[in-house]
This record gives sequence, structure tokens and C-alpha cells, in this order.
Amino acid sequence: MLELKGISKRYAGEKTFALNRVDLRIMPGEFVAVLGRSGAGKSSLIRCINRLEEPDAGEVVWNGQSITGMNARELRSIRGEIGMVFQHFNLLPRMSVLTNVIAGSFAVMPRWRSLIGAFTREDRTRALSALREVGLEELAKRRVEDLSGGQKQRVAIARVLMQQPTLLLGDEPISSLDAVTAKRVMTYIAGLHIERGITIVLNLHDVAMARAYATRIVGITAGCITFDDTPEQLGEDELRLIYPPDEEDGINILNLERNEVHVSREYN
Repeated sequence: MLELKGISKRYAGEKTFALNRVDLRIMPGEFVAVLGRSGAGKSSLIRCINRLEEPDAGEVVWNGQSITGMNARELRSIRGEIGMVFQHFNLLPRMSVLTNVIAGSFAVMPRWRSLIGAFTREDRTRALSALREVGLEELAKRRVEDLSGGQKQRVAIARVLMQQPTLLLGDEPISSLDAVTAKRVMTYIAGLHIERGITIVLNLHDVAMARAYATRIVGITAGCITFDDTPEQLGEDELRLIYPPDEEDGINILNLERNEVHVSREYN
């Protein structure tokens, strides 16, 4: 189980909190989509869970262990249980696809082996198997910088498979992809949830995608949770709470949502 207890975060120079006393409990096997405007605190929430950002107050507990209280060695070990998929892939562009996938096991690999690239036959076999699952085995020797955006994100998912996590976090993993590629990537992620029972927490900018794939939706507004329920309970009133009117950008989220629902039905 993942539990956030009173998590607060405020960045230097900012007057308002990115996260303000957030309490959240996520049970094993849930697929949680986190929605909210840009700057609402979605990324801060995800990044505080695995301490890519340090919370100013509160505690993150994973399977009874306090992540916020861990030293560097303990944190490296626990990150072996927590996979992460980033918006901009976070891969090594000049290295091969295979090496990038093997990097998923660095948390449990002796540090000297990871530093000099002393990979075993078992490492390579497992990495090829992970690439096979995302349909990229034939690209194992290609450099990552030569791949398309969708292929890079599938490499990132293969890296997560190599890691064999029980929790997968995603920070806007499909926001830089076109609609067709985004659906393909979400399908791979959903497969991890359905076939492997992995607990998933993703920040998403697409309401329709959240409704189509998640079992639970959490909405964040100005650093506070304003919605936490099933996709079926996410109506127009709830969307107004998550996406309050913004006079500066003039975007009507409800009109956008109606269009996105039509797209979601096409996916299904």
C-alpha cells in the first residue's frame, strides 16, 4: 500500500504551496490517474513519492516503510520496487536500446557493474524479453536518439519491465505523443496493470484517457485534492472543481472534455 500523510511542498521563491497537506491512500492493484491544470501540483505529487523532490512536510509510506525517512542506500533499494515513466523519456540517447533497458535493473545491480557496463548474459536475455513485450526486440542494437517518440516511450516501458516493480509512477508519459501513439503507450501501461497486477499512478492531461483506462481518478487543484472517486463519478460539476475557470487562458474545460469523450469512444 502507498500512503501520503500530510505531504506539503513549496518551491523556493514561490508564495503558494505546490502541495498543501495532501493525504492519499492507494491500495495494491489500483490504476490511479491524477488530473489537474498545469501547475496544480500533479508532478510534485508524483515526484515526492519517490523523492525526486523532497517534501517540506509529511510522510510517504510504501508497504509499511517510510520513504521520506530513508538514507541514500535505502532509497536506491526501494526505487527498485518503484518504476517511473517520464514525459521526456529520461533515456540515454547515445546508448543502445538494450543498454537503456538493462538500466532498469541498476537499483539491484552492484554499482561497479552498472558503472562499467559489465552486463551478464542473464541481463541481456531479460532485456530482450522486455523489448519483445513492447514489440521492439529488433531495435535492440539501435541508438535511442534514432528512435521516434513513441518508440522511446516503449523503451522506457521495457526498462520498467526489466525492473519488475510493484508500483509504477508516470509524470505525463503521453503528453508529448500524438493521439494514436498515446493510445498505444497507454495500452502497454494498462497491460502491466491487468496482466501483472502492478499498482499504477499516472499524471495525465487527457480526461478521456483517464476515464478510459484508470480505475480511480484523483483531481488536484492548487495543491489540494478536490476529487477522489471512480471515473463514472467524474461529471461536469467535478470537472469544474478540478479545472476552475481561468480568465487568462479562456479555456472551457467542459467543451474540451466533450470532444475528448468522443475520441475515447473511438479508442474503445
